[in-house]
Formats: sequence, structure tokens, C-alpha cells
Amino acid sequence: MNVQLFKKNANYKDKDGNEKTATNFFVKCGDMLIPVEPKYFPDKETDKDSMFFTRKTVLSSFAEVLPEKNQDKENT
Repeated sequence: MNVQLFKKNANYKDKDGNEKTATNFFVKCGDMLIPVEPKYFPDKETDKDSMFFTRKTVLSSFAEVLPEKNQDKENT
């Protein structure tokens, strides 16, 4: 079975109205697309996860851009 990692950027506005970009990750197993999310592990003392950004960056570097649905249907 072929397993692929994909990413898709989505624009949104935060609670202050600022434009932001989120990166969503998906794993494709066969013909099934499964959303995945990097886990945030807060430190007990600081309540911050110093490695969260690093984990997201590694995922992003190995992920391919998720093709649009129309293009995916044309390629099959």
C-alpha cells in the first residue's frame, strides 16, 4: 500500500481580525485521505512546547501540496 503525506494551506482571520495562514496535513492511504495534526506538548512549568514549530516544519518539508479535487480527478 502506498502512503503519502500532503499539506494544504488555508487562510483565516484570528480573533483580532488579523489574516493568518494555517497548514493542514493529510495522510493518503490507498484512496482514503486522513487528516493529521501535530501534537502540542506543553511544558509543565512554562506551558509552552518549544519543539512544536520544529515538528510542524519537518512535516511540512516532507509533505507534498495536496492537489485540488478537480486536478486529482483529471489525473486518474
